[in-house]
Amino acid sequence: MLVFTAGTAALQLLRLKFPAPDGHNLNAFLSSTAGKEAFSGNGGRLALVVTMLLFNTVLGEKLLFRNLLLPRMRGASGRADWTVNGILAGLHHPHEPWSIPSSLVGRTLLYAYPTRRFRSAWLGIIVHSASGAFVSALPLVLVLR
Repeated sequence: MLVFTAGTAALQLLRLKFPAPDGHNLNAFLSSTAGKEAFSGNGGRLALVVTMLLFNTVLGEKLLFRNLLLPRMRGASGRADWTVNGILAGLHHPHEPWSIPSSLVGRTLLYAYPTRRFRSAWLGIIVHSASGAFVSALPLVLVLR
């Protein structure tokens, strides 16, 4: 599990994605005056962000792609089921086309493969949630100021 979590962190550091358009970069927003004002002392807003991340990670992506689709893909895709599943999940982000290259790598190698290998959606949930925890930690610093 640590290997896949470290892989997720390395993928974030490598930034295998195109630059996000103005207004869609979380780091730039949190560094701006507006971002600092939005989260400064606002625990309710942070709770909303954490809830959104949990619902997206656990209910949305992991239970749909890994728990529902992946076990059923063996018949159609054979041993490449985890690869096809990761590609589908990676392409499931058309609202963020700049992140698709990173999504394809991460969702295939770091989420779908360990889920198939260890036959548990929990591994993918934990690895993906680790990156969500990091994203939640950024605004937490501003809330606690």
